[in-house]
Amino acid sequence: MAEGLTIGLDIGGTKMAFVLADRQGNTLDSRTEPTQSGDSFNDTVYRISRTLNAYIADYAPIAGIGVGVPGPVDSERGIALLAANLGWKDAPLRAALRKRLARAIPVYVENDVNAAAIGEGRYGVAKNVDNYVFLMVGTGIGGAVLLNGGLLRGATHSEMEIGHISLDPVNGRLCGCGRRGCLEMTVSGKGIVAHAQEHLPDYQNTSMSADSISTHELISAARRDDPLARHVMAEAGRALGLACAWCVNLFNPGLIVLGGGLIRACYPLLESETLSALRARSLPLNSQAVSLKLSALGDGALGAASLVWYHQDEERQS
Repeated sequence: MAEGLTIGLDIGGTKMAFVLADRQGNTLDSRTEPTQSGDSFNDTVYRISRTLNAYIADYAPIAGIGVGVPGPVDSERGIALLAANLGWKDAPLRAALRKRLARAIPVYVENDVNAAAIGEGRYGVAKNVDNYVFLMVGTGIGGAVLLNGGLLRGATHSEMEIGHISLDPVNGRLCGCGRRGCLEMTVSGKGIVAHAQEHLPDYQNTSMSADSISTHELISAARRDDPLARHVMAEAGRALGLACAWCVNLFNPGLIVLGGGLIRACYPLLESETLSALRARSLPLNSQAVSLKLSALGDGALGAASLVWYHQDEERQS
């Protein structure tokens, strides 16, 4: 039934991913377009609405449209408060899209990590789990928390900025936020690269050189047992385990879902240290109740599509 279809859009720094999905999370169509982050907000909205209207023309009626955006989002008003990679501040995304749609269709806007977390709860490994944490580890690290089936919301729409909790505020590596020792400077794509570059002089027997260090090369080198790469991955695993322990002690979840590009690429290299640090740094009662699972979706657009059902369920219950 067309009424059971939703459109999901995940807006990233380099690409926009669209998906048309049914109520069970089956994908009927998917498309990607370059973000062209140098474009103005209005130009980007025009390009997005053009693709959305193509779907609407072919599949109307549609139950709703879900949009995942990086950075803090005021979901009640549909405003992207600060999407730095896109150059957006206080961008009225929902209103701008609704104005350009061919038909009146509900539009829901969320932070992209929140959208991914909701998608896992509806279609992925967190299905039928009421209390879980989602950690997204890619270029940076962010999180979302669902308690009793509902998203944890913060006063300034910037909850679970776990990547900016400091491991070493005095001597740690400088983070893009201006502070030192942030978690994401140890466990994230940019973090493991920075760590490897910092410790390169300490590992004369490494196969890597200053101009060859990248996330991809680090992962490949770690699989070859390169000592520097293994050191970096071990530190990243311990930091990830510490982050999981914080979540376990704070929220007492039954499940932590790990997603994002870095995790998908190298979790086996991190797993042992992650689990060891989690057990060592969290209360036994809590750590015994939690399990860690990798994200099943790996698709931000499908998570965005699930926003429609999540918000419409909330509206019915209010």
